[in-house]
Amino acid sequence: MNLKQAFRAAVSFGLGVFVTFNQAHGPDTGLWVLGIFGIVLGIGLGALTLTKKADLSALQELPVAVLAMLVGLFSFLALAKQETQLPAFLALVSAWGLISGAFELYQARRSSFKSQEGKDFLISAIFGLLLGLLFLAVQLDSVSAVGFFGAYLAMSGVHLGIAAASSKKPK
Repeated sequence: MNLKQAFRAAVSFGLGVFVTFNQAHGPDTGLWVLGIFGIVLGIGLGALTLTKKADLSALQELPVAVLAMLVGLFSFLALAKQETQLPAFLALVSAWGLISGAFELYQARRSSFKSQEGKDFLISAIFGLLLGLLFLAVQLDSVSAVGFFGAYLAMSGVHLGIAAASSKKPK
């Protein structure tokens, strides 16, 4: 079982279910969920990466951890001003989706698109890029934006959970 994928799956799916069953879909809810997602993911991935031996493949996970931490911190900072919460949420989710999707696309290419790991990275990349493009291309209200973010988290969590459970130990 891949611990990083399992950890990401648990965080993503848990927050996705929270958003799905939460009645409040305002920008403050979205920022709280995005903040928790970023901070927990950043700390967890950073810790899992640094506990491995410091080879190149382990260190290449650090940019996602740093990005997640920054998005989480900026989400909590954006909660301070009521009138700028929705634009901040839209911008932060767009940035997260596009940057993390592009990085996972790089990882898919590095792992080879034909390998199982490469295919898993490719699916995650597509989810992230579609999320970022959706938030950029369509003018979303707060209910739709938080709902789409929750759907992304739930789908990503399910995908990563399946990928973690079906991954084989590296040789």
